[in-house]
Amino acid sequence: MWFLAVMFVIVWMTKLVYRWTNPRCNGKLPPGSMGLPLLGESFQFFKPVSSFDIHPFIKDRVKRYGKIFKTSLVGCPVIVSTDPDFSHFIFQQEGNSLELWYSDSFMKLIGQHKLTTSTGTIHKYLRNMIMDQFGPEKQKEKVLLEIEDMALLFASFETVALAITLAINFISDHSSVLEDLK
Repeated sequence: MWFLAVMFVIVWMTKLVYRWTNPRCNGKLPPGSMGLPLLGESFQFFKPVSSFDIHPFIKDRVKRYGKIFKTSLVGCPVIVSTDPDFSHFIFQQEGNSLELWYSDSFMKLIGQHKLTTSTGTIHKYLRNMIMDQFGPEKQKEKVLLEIEDMALLFASFETVALAITLAINFISDHSSVLEDLK
């Protein structure tokens, strides 16, 4: 009897692990590994790295599965894209056929009503408002104004320096002028 119970538990656990690693979907999912149930591949992803290069987790998965792959991070199945064209397409589709989503732990960490967690029209409004103040055009204006100010400042320095140099040369050549000033 115990033998049957143990076999049942083993078969049940095997089925759970299989379902976790091969989730059902209506479409076709990209290749990848879902890792352990509940943990996924979080340990490999959050492992500290002392390099400014692309994280080894991403490099390994791109080498193994390609530029688009599935994985599980913090217990949530995700699809990761390192392809710029596909990512651009995804960002253009936000609100139409796709929905931007963040994990609960990320939302708790960052906050509910931030630019990074806003979606749809709110995100576009906030992004445009920020770009108006800090975007490339505004930065170009500020930099040009600062360059003009610096050019005027340096021009005045050159004039003052030139005037001082000429005055010193004149006084050294005509020492009688100093005697007249006394």
